[in-house]
Amino acid sequence: MTPISSYPVPTSPTANALGRVRPVELPPPLEGGLVRDMLAILRRQWKVMALTVLVVAGATAAYCEFATPWYTATATVLIDSRSPQLLNGQQIEQDPDALNSAKYDYYQTQFTLLVSPTLSARVIDQLGLAHDPRFVPPGPPSTPLPPGADPTVLLVQQYLRLLTVLPVRGTRLVTVSFTSRDPQLATQVANTHVSLFLRRGVERVDQSMEQIRTFLQTKLRDLQDRLQGAETKLIKYQSAHKLLPVDLTQGVANERFTDLSRRLTAAEADKITLDAQYQLILRHDYDGLPAVLASPLIQKLREDMNKLEVDYALMAKKFRPTYPPLAQLAGQLETARALLRHETEKVVAGVEANHLAAAQTVRDLRRTLSAERRVLLEHKDTEGELLRLTRDVETTRALHDNVLARVKELDVAGGADSSNMSVAEAAVAPVWPSSPATKLALLLGLATGLVLGTGIAFLRDSWQRTVRDVQDVRLVTGLETLAIIPDFKAVSSAPVHERLRWRAAQARTAARKSLRRLRAVTPENGHASAVVPVLPIRTSPSAEAYQTLRTALLLSRGSAHPRVILVTSAAAREGKTTTAVNAALALASCGATVLLMDGDLRLPRCHEALRVADHPGLTEYLSGSMVAHPIQPTSNANLSFIAAGGAAANPTELLTSWRLSALLRAVRKRFDYVVIDSPPVLAVSDGLLLANAVDGVLLVAESQRTAADRMQLAVLRLHQAGARLLGAVLNRGEVEREYYRYQYQRPQNGAGASAVAAPGAALEPELA
Repeated sequence: MTPISSYPVPTSPTANALGRVRPVELPPPLEGGLVRDMLAILRRQWKVMALTVLVVAGATAAYCEFATPWYTATATVLIDSRSPQLLNGQQIEQDPDALNSAKYDYYQTQFTLLVSPTLSARVIDQLGLAHDPRFVPPGPPSTPLPPGADPTVLLVQQYLRLLTVLPVRGTRLVTVSFTSRDPQLATQVANTHVSLFLRRGVERVDQSMEQIRTFLQTKLRDLQDRLQGAETKLIKYQSAHKLLPVDLTQGVANERFTDLSRRLTAAEADKITLDAQYQLILRHDYDGLPAVLASPLIQKLREDMNKLEVDYALMAKKFRPTYPPLAQLAGQLETARALLRHETEKVVAGVEANHLAAAQTVRDLRRTLSAERRVLLEHKDTEGELLRLTRDVETTRALHDNVLARVKELDVAGGADSSNMSVAEAAVAPVWPSSPATKLALLLGLATGLVLGTGIAFLRDSWQRTVRDVQDVRLVTGLETLAIIPDFKAVSSAPVHERLRWRAAQARTAARKSLRRLRAVTPENGHASAVVPVLPIRTSPSAEAYQTLRTALLLSRGSAHPRVILVTSAAAREGKTTTAVNAALALASCGATVLLMDGDLRLPRCHEALRVADHPGLTEYLSGSMVAHPIQPTSNANLSFIAAGGAAANPTELLTSWRLSALLRAVRKRFDYVVIDSPPVLAVSDGLLLANAVDGVLLVAESQRTAADRMQLAVLRLHQAGARLLGAVLNRGEVEREYYRYQYQRPQNGAGASAVAAPGAALEPELA
């Protein structure tokens, strides 16, 4: 135990040295604590979150339990994009790209046909769903039809609400699902819907083929008439002009004319190419000529010249022009340039010669072709008409043969199934209901409850403008927190795993103690050794917190060391009386003489905590009813007590009397510390009067109850009254979990040592 003499206790009274105090300057908020603050909010509001999650999850579970189960049967259809064949067994080629416009439109058309009301009505009629109680529930319809409306429309709408058509992404498969209360009905409807859809597709193909066949037969008859007329005209023309059938492609004149035309075209193409090169020559842009670029010799000379230029430039930076190697290099460079220029001129001359030859060739071919054209024009009228009639006959005959072949192919393939759609997988009766999906619903309910609970927790925490932790106390008042007093009930109901760890540590300690006891009673020289019990000293978190407060008060230094301490709060029922009593007990436990004075003349409670008489007390002394100081001893060593006394009609006037100052001067000389409990400063002015007469004030706040604005107003009023604020005490704060993993145990001092009892446990009050 540390003696009281080791702590700085002044022997002379100290007046309040503050006088007027300037307003509190709040320190800047701590940065980088966003995650920590969010976790703190979730820790404080975990009950709200848990309740929200339980409510949402319970509602979801109730819905899943009592909701009517629905079953979904799914059939899969394969839809190919094959186009109908038109002529010669060929089909229209389509872009294989999935985003091709025609292909996309085709699939969208099929999806729309799958959910068409006409197909739905056919399924309803075929299965008799209009009279099936599994599809139409008994009783009046939920949506009455207007007068004169068809009742089938309502059935189709109900059918389409239960039908789902979804394409399988990246494939040509389409799933057709139907949902019903009966799994067999869902399976039957899904398979029937797909079957009728495929049948309608075949019917549409047959209709298209029949239309094509009718169209081709009509065109075939027209082509037969045209072919006969063309052949008749050709025969009459040959007879009138006494001509034999000729093929112009076999005539010598025609071949010559064709050959001359091809040669002229080639010569003109060559001339155009040479004209472009000749334009480069006229602009003296020899480096752009293809012949120059393709000449290996010119390219080799150019590389040598470039290399010599680089060498010359590098050497010219270092030496003068008269330097012999530099002059020699200049000569080599000039020779290379001359060779390159000479070779380039030779190529240019060749290009010019080729250009002149090409121009002459074009002129000659044009003259020859004109002569041949005049020869052919002499027989133009006769042979041209013959040729036109012959080609008309051949074209008509070829078209007639193609149409005839296509008609025969359609006749042969008319009975074949030409549909490009098929059933990939038929629907089977579902075993488990699709709705409600219990697992998914519960997971979504838990997630929704967690998100909703988190939002409510943050909203509730932001709505409650209360002091919650040390940081809030610093931000609101600018005061440091001297101690955090835990919630007694929370301490007694610590987490299960922490309590188990604590119990395990206690069991290990008891086992070690038993082992030492067994070793101690072992006979040595015929005598039993003495048993030295060593009792572990453990303190509760509340007692440890008040010891922390005592240490803060004992170690406070400065010119105005607090000996007379006032304990107050902003409002009632925030734990100021509990703090005053336990602070006095903690100070007395270290050897100091302490006087506890109940300054709350309106609602005294200290005498209940100490279990002593409530009168005579402060009221009788201040009113002059008694002359002696109303100090009474308590059951705790070094602790004395002055009760509030009887009810006072004018507490404020009593506290402003000269007797209070005289009493405080007397108790300063007799006691090391004086702890005064006072009323809340915002309720009455008694606390402000006492705060002006003491050395320091402890401001008590209760976590998650004390309003921040009221606490800030209390600090402002105390400063206006000239009080010296020592700090704050936060009641019902959070207890560090490390406490449950740490225990205090006095080590064994040797034989004959006795156990020392721990300081008195903290008062577990029902006080305000």
